[in-house]
This record gives sequence, structure tokens and C-alpha cells, in this order.
Amino acid sequence: MLSAKAKAAAEKIKSFDENDVQSISEMVRHEVEHATHVLAERAKEAEARLRHFADHAGDDVKRYSGQAKQKIEENPVPATLIALGVGFVLGALLIRGRD
Repeated sequence: MLSAKAKAAAEKIKSFDENDVQSISEMVRHEVEHATHVLAERAKEAEARLRHFADHAGDDVKRYSGQAKQKIEENPVPATLIALGVGFVLGALLIRGRD
């Protein structure tokens, strides 16, 4: 059963003439166009931010990998010992995870 508000709304809709329907249709079309425009602008902004982030992330990776390579070349023995230690710890953790 319909509530009193729903019944009143249904009666009001029944009383709409062609001009009312046309006016409502124009309002809905305008709102949809506005929402579409806003969403498109937000998508463009998000894309620009992601491109900026990706560009800088790539630069950072290149810079840090270059620094790491330089440090390894300058100090090969400590770098090898650190790598061995990290490998040992990771191996121990992975073996423990299986148990």
C-alpha cells in the first residue's frame, strides 16, 4: 500500500501536462550534461596527477638505482656481505612461513 506522500506525488504527476513534462525533461538533460562535464574534468585532473606521479617515480627509481650501483662499485665487499645477510634473513623467514 502506498503512503500518503507517495499517493500525493502520484496525483501530482497525473496532473502534469505536456509543458510540465518538457520542462522536467530539459532540467534532467541539463543536470546530466553538467554531471558529465564535471566527471570529465575530474578524470582529466586525475590523469594529469597520475602522469606527474609516474614521471617522477621513474626519475626517482633511476636516481636511486644509480646511487645504489655507485655505492656497490665503491664498496664491493660490504655490499656483498649485506646482500648475503639479507638473503639469509629472507630465506629463514620463508622457511619459517612454510612450517
